[in-house]
Amino acid sequence: TVLGHALPVSHPFDLRYGKDEAKRLSQPAAIDGAITTPWRVIMIGSDLNTLVNCDIINNLSPPPDKNIFPQGLRTDWIRPGRAVWRYLDGGENNYEGIKEFSRLAGQLGFEYNVVEGIWQRWTETQMRDLVDYSNQQDVRLWFWKHSRTLRTPQAREDFFSLLNRVGVVGAKIDFFDHEAKEIIDVYQALLRSSAEHKIMVEFHGANKPAGESRTWPNEMTREAIRGLEYRSMNLRSVHNTTLPFTRFLAGHADYTPVHFGERRRETSWAHQIATAIVFTSPLMIYGAHPQHILENPAAELIKSIPSVWDETIVLPQSEIGKLAVFARRTGDRWFVGIMNGLTGRTIHVSLGFLRGGKYRAMLVRDQENEPAAVTIENQSVSHRDSLMIKMRAGGGFVARFDL
Repeated sequence: TVLGHALPVSHPFDLRYGKDEAKRLSQPAAIDGAITTPWRVIMIGSDLNTLVNCDIINNLSPPPDKNIFPQGLRTDWIRPGRAVWRYLDGGENNYEGIKEFSRLAGQLGFEYNVVEGIWQRWTETQMRDLVDYSNQQDVRLWFWKHSRTLRTPQAREDFFSLLNRVGVVGAKIDFFDHEAKEIIDVYQALLRSSAEHKIMVEFHGANKPAGESRTWPNEMTREAIRGLEYRSMNLRSVHNTTLPFTRFLAGHADYTPVHFGERRRETSWAHQIATAIVFTSPLMIYGAHPQHILENPAAELIKSIPSVWDETIVLPQSEIGKLAVFARRTGDRWFVGIMNGLTGRTIHVSLGFLRGGKYRAMLVRDQENEPAAVTIENQSVSHRDSLMIKMRAGGGFVARFDL
């Protein structure tokens, strides 16, 4: 799998910044002194499990600076988690609406609420009041910002100081839309400045990751993926069953998964829930309105899906563009997430990845004749058992196993 590509001027950059700026950035970068070229990586494995678990891109990047991250990846202010987001699935786009999303995030047990640019209309007092209310729900806030406004050291200092001062823990920074050296340098400056103020970051409208999150563990995710925000996709099931073995090999991605409305296209509810298990993003931002998650029959299981994992196994039934079958562990709890492509099928999945003892299993299956519904079963299983799983075209399956 080759993870590089040519460097055209992106259409979004041309639209947002203008043709003159795009032409300027299309020129080769001027560099004084020694030139250090980046690693170019080709990943080869005997099976898909080997590729998905390959950490070479991370390992080729420098470790974090101990002066900024004295505890490395375990730095106490860096906290992965799940987030609600008022954007794809309705909700009032005003102060009270954002406050309601924090309340619903608390009901879900989610850690974060990502707030788009509306926060820039508020006073600092309003920001602090929303932070205080959200904290009472055990929810922390992230604020969105256009990268164009953060190109100077003073602008970065002002922004991250403000977030730290009012108690906001993360920044979603958007619209980079280019891979010129000047823009890549902006990423690095933002990561350093945010870390100095103990602010986590997500990059949107961004290029793919290249191991930056090892050096800067405050980078929790970045977009660089055609996710649910792209609503015109026709064959989403084919796309979704390709991504775990292509784009996600480069690192985390903000797909904003899980939607129960028309954006899911031909995929079923079970398929959508499975994306939260199969896709990797330490900041896992859900696309669905939090009330719709709470009302879903599988809400109990969704609420328990973590955003980071201790172990990942790609099961042998997986096939690029057709079927993604993942078993993932957090502590003693296992999850299985399966996304099916365009052909309905029945598969048998061995539970040999489980350890000894009996597990309580919660199974979420497709309803054969209704993609916008699920069937839930509870049973007792062990590592000696296997599951027969029937999925519709574009369907899926999810399971949770507890000792």
